[in-house]
Amino acid sequence: MQLDSYTLLVASCGLLVMFGGAFVFLWLRDRTSVWLMWWCVPIIFTGAALMFYTRDGWQDDFVSIAFGNAARLSSLGCLWYGIRRFQGRKLPWGLVTLIGSAWIGLCLIPGFAENLALRIMVVSLGNAVLCALAVHELWRDRDDGLRSRLPTLLVFASCGLLMTARAALAQVAPFPVGAAPLDPVWLAVFAWLALGHIMFASIFFLAMTMERREAQQRSFAMSDPLTGLLNRRAFGDFAQRMARRRAGLRESMSLLVLDLDHFKEVNDRFGHDAGDKILKVFAEVAEDTMRPSDQLFRMGGEEFCFVLPNTTIADAIAVAERVRQAFEFAHIETINGPAGTTVSIGIAATQFAVDLDVLVAAADAAVYEAKARGRNRVVLAEPSSLIREEAAALVDPARRRA
Repeated sequence: MQLDSYTLLVASCGLLVMFGGAFVFLWLRDRTSVWLMWWCVPIIFTGAALMFYTRDGWQDDFVSIAFGNAARLSSLGCLWYGIRRFQGRKLPWGLVTLIGSAWIGLCLIPGFAENLALRIMVVSLGNAVLCALAVHELWRDRDDGLRSRLPTLLVFASCGLLMTARAALAQVAPFPVGAAPLDPVWLAVFAWLALGHIMFASIFFLAMTMERREAQQRSFAMSDPLTGLLNRRAFGDFAQRMARRRAGLRESMSLLVLDLDHFKEVNDRFGHDAGDKILKVFAEVAEDTMRPSDQLFRMGGEEFCFVLPNTTIADAIAVAERVRQAFEFAHIETINGPAGTTVSIGIAATQFAVDLDVLVAAADAAVYEAKARGRNRVVLAEPSSLIREEAAALVDPARRRA
């Protein structure tokens, strides 16, 4: 069957422009997702640039050769820009313009524009380099949990390999892969391969955007808006995960329950704004003192809970003392003078697969003991309290779910 190259080009152009238009619509609905703009513009631009090849005599037309290829190179560069912007990295401004200008400069060199094989080789290698840069950007943040990242990376890697193969076959393959006479079958395969890569990359990139938005919403639902720490709901999810993970394991774990002293009096004397500032200061002190592996939760009001995995009792006491001492000297300035308070801390530790709610109950009892002893101190829960709480949880399932 004889394939019409003109029809293939027009169909490809139309599909790209429509697909780019969908990106424009999505970007207009969410202006904060700037990377969508960096994707919609090059897709539309590529579709428009392909129209150069519908001109009669495009093989010898300087406008088609110079500006058509420059537009496509710049478009792929913009896709790379979009990935960098998605990752929150700065853009190397002017580089995409430099790439397009460099191509036009090469076309001004005598003999270059007339050598089709050389043109195909250079533009293909340029595309391969830009695809490699996109793969590099996607690979750098591979641990962020976005499931669509790997398929997106594979699409760009596949495109890079396709462009590298095109450069290697530039002398022998039929056009548009190489400089040999046009073959409609090769044209159809190459056109749909190129179009397929753009389509799949766009779909996966949209999926990455949606996955990030969902992750941000989950993070917002699990975070305390005042302190930025995880909230009680996040603690419940964390407890369920740890219960599954620690079943049958023997590993040390410590848990701190922390309660700010005389917090109601601070609110009454200095106002609720001052109380909120003190809560923020405490959260900052805790984050500066704790390790990256520790989990910090605000359970509500002035009560906090810190989970320290793989931590012995001695280490947990040392961490708690650092937090207590650092917060003891932390103050805020108010119109009524400096305001500050202290914190009482209860610690429960275990080397067995004990549920977190059992540790919380034991550490909570230790906090009450710390307050009874005069506040601003660290108290370690007695081992017997852990046994008592575990037994109570086994007898009363409702207590286990509390």
